[in-house]
Amino acid sequence: MPLVSEPALQELRMRYRAAYTAYQACVRAVSEATMSGSLPSPTLLEQEAKALGALTKLRASLLAAMAEAGGPLPGDQPR
Repeated sequence: MPLVSEPALQELRMRYRAAYTAYQACVRAVSEATMSGSLPSPTLLEQEAKALGALTKLRASLLAAMAEAGGPLPGDQPR
């Protein structure tokens, strides 16, 4: 019996997707600023760093929960 419930996994997946989307928005904004020849603002760089930290933390939580549940991890090959 899995130790992590399916609803808990679904919530982690949704939170991970939201964190990924937020990080990608920051990356896009930094890239656009750089491509236009200006420097990204310190605030934007701080937002990007925070978004990356949140994404990294959620990714670790999601992978740990998936491993605990005994399901396949992203990148696993079917047997």
